[in-house]
Amino acid sequence: MRKLLLPVLVALVPVFASAAGTRYLVAFKEGTTAAQREAALKELGATKADDLSEIGALVAELPESKMFSAFAEKAASLPEVLEVYEDVHRNWLLEAPAFRAPFSFDAVRAALPTVTPPPARPVFPLPAGVDAAEVPWGINRVDAPAAWAVTKGDGVKVAVIDTGIDCTHPDLKANCAGGYNALDSKKPPFDDNEHGTHVAGTIAGVLDGKGVVGVAPKARLYAVKVLDKDGAGGLTSIIKGLIWAGNNRMDVANMSLGAPMGTIFMRAALKYAQMRGVAVFAAAGNDGGSVNYPGAYPEAICVAALTPNEGIAKFSSRGNQVAFIAPGVDVKSSIPGGGYDNFAGTSMATPHMTGLGALAVARGAHGEAAVRAALQRAASKLPGLSASEQGAGVVDAAKLVR
Repeated sequence: MRKLLLPVLVALVPVFASAAGTRYLVAFKEGTTAAQREAALKELGATKADDLSEIGALVAELPESKMFSAFAEKAASLPEVLEVYEDVHRNWLLEAPAFRAPFSFDAVRAALPTVTPPPARPVFPLPAGVDAAEVPWGINRVDAPAAWAVTKGDGVKVAVIDTGIDCTHPDLKANCAGGYNALDSKKPPFDDNEHGTHVAGTIAGVLDGKGVVGVAPKARLYAVKVLDKDGAGGLTSIIKGLIWAGNNRMDVANMSLGAPMGTIFMRAALKYAQMRGVAVFAAAGNDGGSVNYPGAYPEAICVAALTPNEGIAKFSSRGNQVAFIAPGVDVKSSIPGGGYDNFAGTSMATPHMTGLGALAVARGAHGEAAVRAALQRAASKLPGLSASEQGAGVVDAAKLVR
């Protein structure tokens, strides 16, 4: 079965809220000191659960006896406080209102719609010595093999902000360079789901004549685990992942996730990463409607999903924020345990663009604006699709590295 994996669709009213429901993100006005922030929390009867000082925020924890409404009302009266938002903890890989706790990821995946596209035909001839069996149709469609004589993305640092990566996978082991577990910093960022490993294979699966190859087969992969085995996590973990990417000077980052409504916290973290030179690629969304966040923010490079017959996938979200379109149906890539599977979604389209971003960085583009401009120069629009469906179109890697 080909699976449709939806990116993050976070409702303002949480579906899988934490049991205690006592953690909240508190944003402070510019110019407040660390001492002032902590004093404000004390006045509010809360304790500091986590520090997001890079974006001028703290995570507050309240005693279970305290009501959020009273906390928020009192917080709004303090001159230092800008905004308060619940640290929603829920499944972030699938927005499926019919599914409620107890949550079974296997049950959700079994209920996902099948996607049966027409057979993909090679669009570009492969270079001599490249085995066609190793090249998924999407890698061929963006003409990645044509770039490899010039660069394979050697040394470019790519953060995969997701469920982690199985770095023991034979197609990923050579390119895994480290990472961070935002859920538990004492544990490795291992993928106990499938999503992150699948994304990683499309970005930088090695070129070895076996399995699958990625767009940038020598890029350096950094697993930034922000979601657990069920695809669940808090808003705080996503923000910490972006902050980590900025602090560790990643060149590009992949966010195959999104939300129907944004928050100042997510955008502040996105801006933080961007200011530190990270080009962030984000999924448009899979509800067929308007673009989700962070893809809708101007700081993110938003990606829609292309089908093998050169159309936009029916599920793909669309809007003026879409920057590019990339293969997102019947995408074969790596999964934990050394295997492979075919998934569909803008989650799968985004890593094609992230890999192309890595190639652009290898050719001298640095930062979101320069990477975006390089990709735009190498893109061509498809007939029959509007700008809101494809942005600048499909990137040709051969043009990108000239």
